[in-house]
Amino acid sequence: MNATLESSAATAPVHPNLPAETTASMTALLSQLAALTRTAGRGDLLTRLSHTESRLTDPRTRVVVLGLTDKGVSSVAGALVDADVSATARSRNEPVVVEYGPVASDPDSTVTLPHDLLAEGLVLVDAPGFSGHAPARAADTLALVPTADAVLFVSDASQEYTEPEVALLTQVHKLCPMVICVVNKIDFYPRWADIQKANRTHLQNVDLALPLLPVSAMMHADALEAGDDALDVESGIPQLVDYLRSQVVAKADVVLRNSVIADVRTVTDHLSLSLSSELDALRDPQRGAALVEQMTRARAAADQLRQRSANWQYTLVDGAIELMTDIEHDLRHRLRTVIRAAEEDIGKSDPAPRWEEFGSWLDSEIATCVRENFVTAHTRSQALALSVAQRFAEDGRVPVPALRIDNVDHVLEPVNTLESLESAQGFTQRVLSSMRGSYGGVLMVGLVTSLAGLALVNPFSIGAGVLLGANTYREDRKARTARRQAEAKVAVSRLMDDVIFQVGKESKQRLREVQRVLRDHFTDLANEMLRSVDDSLRAATDASKMHDDHRATRSAQIRTELDTLRQIRVQAAGFAGPVAA
Repeated sequence: MNATLESSAATAPVHPNLPAETTASMTALLSQLAALTRTAGRGDLLTRLSHTESRLTDPRTRVVVLGLTDKGVSSVAGALVDADVSATARSRNEPVVVEYGPVASDPDSTVTLPHDLLAEGLVLVDAPGFSGHAPARAADTLALVPTADAVLFVSDASQEYTEPEVALLTQVHKLCPMVICVVNKIDFYPRWADIQKANRTHLQNVDLALPLLPVSAMMHADALEAGDDALDVESGIPQLVDYLRSQVVAKADVVLRNSVIADVRTVTDHLSLSLSSELDALRDPQRGAALVEQMTRARAAADQLRQRSANWQYTLVDGAIELMTDIEHDLRHRLRTVIRAAEEDIGKSDPAPRWEEFGSWLDSEIATCVRENFVTAHTRSQALALSVAQRFAEDGRVPVPALRIDNVDHVLEPVNTLESLESAQGFTQRVLSSMRGSYGGVLMVGLVTSLAGLALVNPFSIGAGVLLGANTYREDRKARTARRQAEAKVAVSRLMDDVIFQVGKESKQRLREVQRVLRDHFTDLANEMLRSVDDSLRAATDASKMHDDHRATRSAQIRTELDTLRQIRVQAAGFAGPVAA
């Protein structure tokens, strides 16, 4: 790690959206600060600087392209980089990652292309489409969103947004605020402008102020083949590429700049604390004892912050328990609503003839519940992180870790399928059942009427047979329908129990991971603070005991180091200059 920081000044990574000299200045500044940190013996702060350098080395922007099947998701992704990116892993229904490099692909669903947009730091993730026929895939696709810097949501101009699409868009926006809506296939549908207008109305109705860009991936391909620039502009793909460059890729350096500035400020603050304490003790030896006492109290406070008795620890533990309970209740509540709707639907008619269609509907509803539960867990986890940060520092101005709840891939795969149901009674069975009832009616009434001198088979016995046969048919059908309805409800109940078990287990694992990440993150911050106070206390104590002959020399040395740290902070603050402009 140290060697990396030392050598990085000579081989400064070039950020695609920053001037080369700015990137080199950032790298040199981090290297200079790392040298001072190493001299101070602060390995913990060196780790922080190493992470900062890693972000500077690989500051790529991740864009996930997703949408329902048959909307042209892969064609839009391919149009952005002028290549077919869907052939690599679509047969396995896996996302395809497209990044910069020589033309190549590997079995891990990664494609490299020497395209200008990718060279500027963009990484495309072509997510497989999903629909009601494969609802579980929606949860897998949604798991990609929290890791994205931006999302392209692809629909087409054949129809306006459906209710499931609007619901999915709302979920996606909660997980990734930067969402760009794309209306594809405008060359196929002359009234695409009306569809775009209707889609904008749907977005406004759910308070989503998202860009909505019309494109045609096929028209773009035809324009490239014909070399027709005007047709290419009409396709809308160049405008989409420009939007990605200006609103997504070009703004990615803002996060990087702010990250470098924040980490430089944090490290210089920690280093300056001990130096300032030592300098104060050297300047005024009479205040040495008071300063040591003050630092001792600060040390006790920092140690309490690190210990389990700290308020932020209680907030984290209590919040994590409450979060797990609420998410489990949320899942059960959503699935209970589905169960009620399913039982109501089953009770309307015989479920056997439409059991396959009912199963597809039920799978879709379950997948929707799981997605919504996942989104709720993600947003609640972020709220918990902010709550802990408020408890950790009075002003709440401490870094919060990025919570990537991305281990939900194939979350519904372990769930058993809906049990099969006995098929409805066939025509032959129904006829035989009716004949048995009719025979009994004919025999019973025929015997009675025979006492009056009539034949066994007479109009009265035949009428009775018809009536009893029809009644037998109705009663038998009711009994069989009621039995199948009961079996259907049992099958739904078993499926839901399995969903609650499997998804609940996965959900608890994700939320425990959130708790561990937050605990380790804030514990590391507390340890950094304690280490800085310890160094300050030791420096102040040593300074109060220092001989007068050495005070002036050490004071001058400390002032030089503090001036260097101040210059580093000023230089780091200057990195934000171009953004402000």
